[in-house]
Amino acid sequence: MVYWTATLLAAAWMDAPPARLIPPAAPADLAALLAKDPTADPETAKRMLAENGVPMERRKAAADALRGARPAHEAVIDAIVACGGTCGATRDLDELLVSMSAEVAADPAALARLAAAAGDAASPLRLAALRTVAAMPEAERPEAMRGAVVRTIRLKAIPGAMKYDVTEVKATPGEVLEFILENPDSMQHNLLVVAPGKMPEAGVAGDKMGETAAGKARQFVPDLPSVLAAMGLVDPGATGRVHWVVPAKTGTYPYVCTYPGHWRMMNGKIKVTAPAPK
Repeated sequence: MVYWTATLLAAAWMDAPPARLIPPAAPADLAALLAKDPTADPETAKRMLAENGVPMERRKAAADALRGARPAHEAVIDAIVACGGTCGATRDLDELLVSMSAEVAADPAALARLAAAAGDAASPLRLAALRTVAAMPEAERPEAMRGAVVRTIRLKAIPGAMKYDVTEVKATPGEVLEFILENPDSMQHNLLVVAPGKMPEAGVAGDKMGETAAGKARQFVPDLPSVLAAMGLVDPGATGRVHWVVPAKTGTYPYVCTYPGHWRMMNGKIKVTAPAPK
């Protein structure tokens, strides 16, 4: 399965792609960075954790180099918090922490940090915390998070129709949804989750980017507060993925393709309702 298949083009733009939504381009000195030994310099190790384009095994080596007297997963947790959801490696760091779920489960201090972050909607660690705990055997989770799960929503782009094959999803506050989009179409598509009533705003903003190299450099993802999560452009024949924590506020949250001209037809709804009382 191929994730984040679109290549960020080296095109001029008034500002960089929004790192809180899509990974920015890798640094110009990436090759030189990867040639360095993270164990020899803490600053090199920190950059290997934070920059986009660093292979996962090198990130793990950087985390090991930074751990000192603490476990490597603590270095990853610190890096996620330091990124604040805006550095290039945020999603890769989340994946790295999830892969360390067994080590985290055996560390009461790390579990306490994740439990606190999971209950804080403003925490940059929240998504990674929920996903990491959900990857643990239920008996090893903090008691308050025994029911943590990641629910997968699988969609396909309907060839030639500019539509998703799933147009309605039901969810409850606090759930983690994983959207996986297969693209058997002949054109690229993306998927953005936006705030209630804001689909036209995001769609028109995508249209204004135009089918240009500069628009593709941002993967047609507008940097708007109303855009809550974004899957970048998914090439024909490829698959994309994005995770999203369902907000506490109930309502209808649209998901939409903002490739220019697509949004009016290629969209769906996430209906968020409070769980029924037990």
